[in-house]
Amino acid sequence: MGGNEIKTLIRKQPFEPIEIGLYDGRSMLIRHPDQVVVSRRHVIFGLAHIRGSRVRNSTPPDGGALAKDWLLVDMIHVVSAEPANGPGNTTSGRRRGRTKKR
Repeated sequence: MGGNEIKTLIRKQPFEPIEIGLYDGRSMLIRHPDQVVVSRRHVIFGLAHIRGSRVRNSTPPDGGALAKDWLLVDMIHVVSAEPANGPGNTTSGRRRGRTKKR
């Protein structure tokens, strides 16, 4: 996954929280787009709480809140991105259909 794909997800209007999966099994919950900085090689997440090595961290709930800490991640460690409420579940009610192979 690259920086352009993450920027596209963050800029989507209306914004929906995104879960970013990292190579080491941790995930980042992006609750507001202003709490993330994306470059070609890195993603910087502003963190709501300092949680050490916990599996799931999250950004503050609004863009005006000051982050208590930050996490710099090399882009090669970002392995997935999906809506925080699960793949295929959006507030607009759209769902991805699955097809069976015969």
